[in-house]
Amino acid sequence: MALERLHHALFCGTCTMADDGDLRSFRNPCRLFPLPGLVFFPHAILPLHIFEPRYRQMTEDALAEGDRLITMVLPRADVPETLEGAPALEEIACLGRVFQHQRLPDGRFNLLLLGLKRVRLTREIPTEKLYRLAEAETLEDVELGPPEGDHRRNDLHNLFREVVTRTGVNDPKLVALLETSLPLGPLTDLIAYTLGLTVEIKQRLLAETRVLHRADALLEILGRILAQHPRATQAPIFPPPFSSN
Repeated sequence: MALERLHHALFCGTCTMADDGDLRSFRNPCRLFPLPGLVFFPHAILPLHIFEPRYRQMTEDALAEGDRLITMVLPRADVPETLEGAPALEEIACLGRVFQHQRLPDGRFNLLLLGLKRVRLTREIPTEKLYRLAEAETLEDVELGPPEGDHRRNDLHNLFREVVTRTGVNDPKLVALLETSLPLGPLTDLIAYTLGLTVEIKQRLLAETRVLHRADALLEILGRILAQHPRATQAPIFPPPFSSN
């Protein structure tokens, strides 16, 4: 329910956490949270359980310094580790803000992280902290067409609704959220985050700042998923009805 209320507030005008003005507190460097197997997106919400000492320290610093910012980034499996033994990281990451947190008695944390903005990591910074730091620049969505993305919003709604229905993971609350008056950019980000795609595909979608290109890529992906999950046909009736002969 907490996630549902937060998303409702974000996209019904009662919360401005995702507004550009909310990043006035953003100062380099970024606190990095490399997490294998996860690509985070703006406008999405990520529950995190923080237990490692380095990320406990990172969370303490984010809360104590008041900006509450943490950058989620995907480690690269195709690049050798650094000389210090740390995994190489993707260049494009997602800056998020701790929206809710629970400090546990033993020093662990439960967090809700709200995705705010794409960032490009430009230079990792040596630090005595337990966690990694990097300088970054924020990236803006590039609108290449009509604000509503012409037919794309309706097509994405319809295809996504059909995909979640056919694949058996239908979440009425999520479908209802995606059918609100979301701009095309946030809509593509939430669909990309929700779909069970490979991290390689999700990372490419995160790195794509051109909104219409993201939408077109997702329309193609959704079409392929539907082709792999044809609509179920009606099961034959058994026993069959008596013949009229």
